[in-house]
Amino acid sequence: MKKILLPYLYAILFIALICFACNKHENVAQITEKENHTTQQTATWIYAQDAKTWLMKLLFLTGHDVTVCGGKCMKLFGEYGHIDCRGFGNACSNTVVGRLVRDEEDNYYLILTEHEALGDYLEYHFPDRSLFITNPQNNTELWINIHEQILCRDSAGMPFIIQDIWFSEEPELDNL
Repeated sequence: MKKILLPYLYAILFIALICFACNKHENVAQITEKENHTTQQTATWIYAQDAKTWLMKLLFLTGHDVTVCGGKCMKLFGEYGHIDCRGFGNACSNTVVGRLVRDEEDNYYLILTEHEALGDYLEYHFPDRSLFITNPQNNTELWINIHEQILCRDSAGMPFIIQDIWFSEEPELDNL
């Protein structure tokens, strides 16, 4: 009787071992994906100036090779063209510091503190981005989401203002 049950016992143990190993591998893959995503595109609280204004740093990727869009990915001075490190893609790393402000209607916007942080152009094509951030009040994970937009400034000395910002518990944009 023991000889008959022994192969079944080994088979059950083998299947259980395979299932455990596969589940463990999936968890490692998910952790690695999150670490890669969050280390490349993050936001960091620097400090709160008051209840409605915080200083923060954003690290995000933008841009693509000219061959991806055929040199015609954005309208520039009435003509279509391409500028490196602008728009969709992940070819260039950007770091900016700005004041995150919440207005009376609970809308958030970020006023960049360095006027040449994203170049010296009057416009900057900012793609959809979800950036990982830790909530400073309770150390929970949050995502700061920013819709695609053309950032504009009045003159070369003025800072860019990033608008249409919201927070969520999960990333809501694809970061393409």
